[in-house]
Amino acid sequence: MKKTGLLLVFLLVLLTGCAGKAPNIDEYSWIMTSVQSMEAGGQAVAYGERGSSTLEGAKQIELLCEAKDGKLTLTDRTNDRTYTGTYQQSQSDPKSTIYEVEVDGITGMAAVAMTTYQDGSQDPTLIFNFGDYAVNFFAE
Repeated sequence: MKKTGLLLVFLLVLLTGCAGKAPNIDEYSWIMTSVQSMEAGGQAVAYGERGSSTLEGAKQIELLCEAKDGKLTLTDRTNDRTYTGTYQQSQSDPKSTIYEVEVDGITGMAAVAMTTYQDGSQDPTLIFNFGDYAVNFFAE
């Protein structure tokens, strides 16, 4: 009985410690929800299955992102194209992780954090910033 009690206490401490850890880019497969453009006033110029746009002419596309060992692969299933790049962590705190990224010669930043909804539920979120564009992803 003591061993079971100690094991439960150990697991509780372990799980509590993990709860404050920021998500990392390579812990998930990502699916794009929207591409926002500064030229379009921050509106979505493209959107995924879980996204939407009120902008006339916005395109629905299926874009997936995988990250592993410093390498990025973005797969555009709509247009049958693959983009490759790299990522390197530049900073982290208990709520987010920031990366320097490069995709097909374009440099930018990426942030991974938990999005918290009004009901208290959370989803991991990845946002790439490439100058005038922000590309938003949710974990698949």
